[in-house]
This record gives sequence, C-alpha cells and structure tokens, in this order.
Amino acid sequence: MGKAEYPLPVFTNTWIVQPEDHGPGDYPSGGPEPLTLDIWKAGAPSIDFNAPDVYLPNFTDWVGWFHRPNNPLFVPESRGDAIGVANAFFAIGQHAAIGYSPFGIDDTIRLVALRPGPETGAPAPREVDNLPLPKGYALLRQMAPLILDAQAKGTIAAVLLTPEMPKQVVPLGDYAVNFELRRNRRNPAQVPTLGYALVVAAGPDEYFVAGTDIQVTFTPRTPGPEIAGLATVEAGRFANGRWIPNRQLSGDDILLDYDLAGAAARNQSGSGLRFDPNEPTVQRVRLYRYR
Repeated sequence: MGKAEYPLPVFTNTWIVQPEDHGPGDYPSGGPEPLTLDIWKAGAPSIDFNAPDVYLPNFTDWVGWFHRPNNPLFVPESRGDAIGVANAFFAIGQHAAIGYSPFGIDDTIRLVALRPGPETGAPAPREVDNLPLPKGYALLRQMAPLILDAQAKGTIAAVLLTPEMPKQVVPLGDYAVNFELRRNRRNPAQVPTLGYALVVAAGPDEYFVAGTDIQVTFTPRTPGPEIAGLATVEAGRFANGRWIPNRQLSGDDILLDYDLAGAAARNQSGSGLRFDPNEPTVQRVRLYRYR
C-alpha cells in the first residue's frame, strides 16, 4: 500500500544474532536472519532487500550471508571509525554493496571509537575532515564511476585483512592478486592490526588498487611467462571519472622484498604495490610478464 503512494525501495534493518545469544528469545529471532531469508522472501515479497545491522568483528561473514542473487547488499547500520571504512571498502568491492551507513555520525566520537565509555573522558572531535570516515568516503566518491562500472561487469574485488588473516589471494582477470598486510621491511614480523583494499581490473594487464596498510603483488593465471613485473605504477586521483596521475612510483616505493633471488625462486619480481597507513590512497599499475 505504501508503494502505491510512493514507489520507493523498502528494506529491513536486521538485528542479527549476537555471540552471547543462545537461542530464540535472546534476540529477535523471527527477523530476516540468514537462516530465515527464504521465508521472508516468500512471505514478504514487497520488501526489496533485507539488510544486516553489523557491529560484530566477523563483518565479512555476515555480509557474505546476506548478499545473495535475490538480495543485494546494503548495510544500514555499522561502525564509522577506521574499521568501518574497511568494512565499507570490503562490502562495496567484494559484494557490490549499494551502500554502507555508519550509525550516529552526529556523535562524532563514534568516528574515532565504537563505544567509548564515559571513563575515557575523550572529547568529541570538532574538526572531522581528517578522520578515517571522511577520508575513506572522499576516495570512494572519487572512484564511484569506476566502481559502479566494475560492479556491473564483475571486475572488482576487495579484501579485509587482520593479523589473524594476514594474506589473501583473489583471482581477477588474467592475474591472481596477492594481498598481504603491509610489512615493516626491517622487521617483517611487524604488521598492522588492520589492512584493506579494493581492486578493479581495468584492462588485460591494468589494475587500479585502493587501500591502506596493505601490499600487493600479482601472479599470472593464464598460459605464458610465469612472472608478473610492474611496467608502470602511478599514484594519483580521479576527477569527474578521469584518472589524474600525480607521481610515478619506483625504487623503494615498490620494492617489497630485497631478497630478489628468493623472490625469483617464488616466481615473483620482488616488487609490488605498497599502501601506507593513515588514509586510503589509489594506485594504477600496468603489468608485463617474463620468465
């Protein structure tokens, strides 16, 4: 009846089961949880999609359970701090999410920490431009035309890494994209607590990668020479959908492994993309192959 007046999309904001919930009644178990989505699709066909309200650390699991062929992903409520930015990049890049909405951004302290207690005494920040969420969303806004096109073509992917899962390999286009938490070159065992990236295959040997605290290499996955080298790597930005390079990267900017003989033994060049902390940035890479 509502859509007869205003033909707007209708969605649910699902209170998902929490780790401390032992059974029905501990949480609103009649809601559209992953186990009951089919019932909701059959019984409430006027609801366009069911969406998860996610604050749990296994964000990647939950968005995977809700993203289905008949249920596009939208995250109506979640974190707005640095982890929230990582969540947004992952949902948009890996699950073609149509949106990610951090909760309570008018309470700006939530853009720094999830639920700070009153004992912290931390004042709410007034200048928010340099916080993770504005920086992350600014880059996503720049990349929106590229991302939307890649979502439609299926040429986009994303990762969210932690010390418990420090590496991930994603097949995309003619290459496997190898993601790893950014390593301290003097102390390889030292890694950040969080790293994330999204990658777009822009051509046969061309990729755009955006992320923070992560490093990236490429491995060919089609017949031919076994090693992928970096022909050019550019740091830059997008303006009105157009790529604007501002710096060509080489030398220490792209050298990940000084043991070049060891890298060659693993069919790697020793070079790759490297993304520093503080804010996500984007790089464009063109590859070539050799043996």
